[in-house]
Amino acid sequence: MRLWVLGNAAAILVIGFWLIGCGSGAASNAFPPPNPTSSTPSSSSSGSTTAPTSGMPAPSTTLTAETGNNTSAADTFAGTTNDNIAAGNISKVAIRSLLYAGSATKIYANWVPWWGNASHINVGYSSSDPNELKRQVNDMLSRGIDGVIVDWYSATSLDQPTQALKKEVEQHPGFEFALMPDSGAYTGVADPTAKLIADLNYAASMYFASPNYMRLKGKPVVFPFGLESFPIDWNAVLAAVQGGPAFIFRNVSGFTATGSSGAYAWGPDQSSSYADYFYSNALVLNKPTYGFVSKGFNDSLAAWGQNRFLDQQCGQEWLNTFALANKYYSPSQPLSYMQIVTWNDYEEGTAIESGIDNCVSVSAQVSGSTVTWSINGQENTIDHYTVFMSQDGTNLSSLGDIPAGTHTLDLSRFGFQPAAYTLYVKAVGKPSLRNQMSNAVSYRP
Repeated sequence: MRLWVLGNAAAILVIGFWLIGCGSGAASNAFPPPNPTSSTPSSSSSGSTTAPTSGMPAPSTTLTAETGNNTSAADTFAGTTNDNIAAGNISKVAIRSLLYAGSATKIYANWVPWWGNASHINVGYSSSDPNELKRQVNDMLSRGIDGVIVDWYSATSLDQPTQALKKEVEQHPGFEFALMPDSGAYTGVADPTAKLIADLNYAASMYFASPNYMRLKGKPVVFPFGLESFPIDWNAVLAAVQGGPAFIFRNVSGFTATGSSGAYAWGPDQSSSYADYFYSNALVLNKPTYGFVSKGFNDSLAAWGQNRFLDQQCGQEWLNTFALANKYYSPSQPLSYMQIVTWNDYEEGTAIESGIDNCVSVSAQVSGSTVTWSINGQENTIDHYTVFMSQDGTNLSSLGDIPAGTHTLDLSRFGFQPAAYTLYVKAVGKPSLRNQMSNAVSYRP
């Protein structure tokens, strides 16, 4: 089971960066207002996008690709009652873009390995399925995630998915993984020190030598979770474990724990005061710091749940945890590491794998040669808009990306030939938030 221990306060932190889509197709992600000086459309993050001056650009995508599931969540995943949304089309804008400008923070996703096990809910896939693991790693990469931290239950049946994940991760040079020994594997153990030593020596032989294993100053990194509450002799562990791992402990107290090389924040079920407390102390203690970001918390589906709840607020909690990190860190005071809590813990309502609901809808209309659109919901969850044109209702041509805050596009600059067209406006969310497509709008020049 996954135990969550309250810290000194509340929620905060994580990531940014965007690449290609996965699943059923890559959605368009860029930024900017059309510029009628070029004959081909292009997108960039600089705030300016070019658009053709005459004729319709060649189709570059499909309606299915722009609205279908582009995540590693199972196509059959219909969402859960504790606020995980159904598999769908989400923003692949780089997660890093939510951090302060110039951030070089390494962003890691916390991953749980137990799906497909009868003792857990059905999310539509098995954590041991190599094809699913390939989809997950590619999905993480497409969002700009730098690695994965495995919630690890030692050499039990749950180690098989971790071994399979290691094999997939090693297909991607530079993409890292590390182990987080979970306290659930030590409950009721007579000698937790001896067990931890045995577990970590097993990890040294099975995982630490991997070229993709996460390292800190050359040492393999290990993130104990909840083990601070067990009578473990950490000096004995440090002396007996092969490979000399760097231990990163949880919460502010982790900075000063015996054998500590740093600490990580973990507060998805808490208020912003937790983040304030963690970051303000981390700056003073000046050890390797792993911040966190999270969308919210709801453990009502977890067998070990305690009915804890932190509202997602239609994506605002996700954005706020980044803002809390940015409050303390900057290019002159950089944050080296960030952890997303979590990638796929559906039972505690923290999974970002299937995306985060921003509760937005888009309504479009054409008047004369101008398409306009309106937003129902909070526009601060939108990264940009993309206007699409189609002649068959299936294949789409992009007319360019337009910044959030602008809700109009002059179609006369494109010089379309007389014909029947269909227009769509896509609201591309901020990183990992749900994308929203408008209604179809008829247009005849």
